[in-house]
Amino acid sequence: MLSSRRLLLISLGLAAATLLCPSLTAIPPQDAQTEIPTEKLVVTLRLLTTSEYSYREENGRFANWEELLAFLEQNGYKRKAVIDLENPKPYELEITTTRDGEHYQITLKRTSDMNDKSTWCKTAAFSDDAGVIFLGAALDCEAPTR
Repeated sequence: MLSSRRLLLISLGLAAATLLCPSLTAIPPQDAQTEIPTEKLVVTLRLLTTSEYSYREENGRFANWEELLAFLEQNGYKRKAVIDLENPKPYELEITTTRDGEHYQITLKRTSDMNDKSTWCKTAAFSDDAGVIFLGAALDCEAPTR
């Protein structure tokens, strides 16, 4: 069961994301040409990171992708996602969890095509069990702007 402090922090985090980005709403599956704005990448990582910690509070370990997706659905968080988590095209969403469930990493990055240089320098978002969200781009690309 979630502690009242943890539940308050989760609620405040989701409320802050809603207040900071009120225009963000769920979007339909995207075609290969559509870009996801940086703000949506960050909101998505916030939702997933918060959900990982909520899952850990209930289950004593971090969730793998299948467990986290079920947890999001079960708790109504999936509908708060601003991208289609199961089909984030043209992005790839990966969640890697250690076998013991003590650590995880989340990566949300644009699928790169080695024959199309315009796909190389798209902003990516990363997070892990430290709860810090990072934005970045490939080497020799301009730094992402907020």
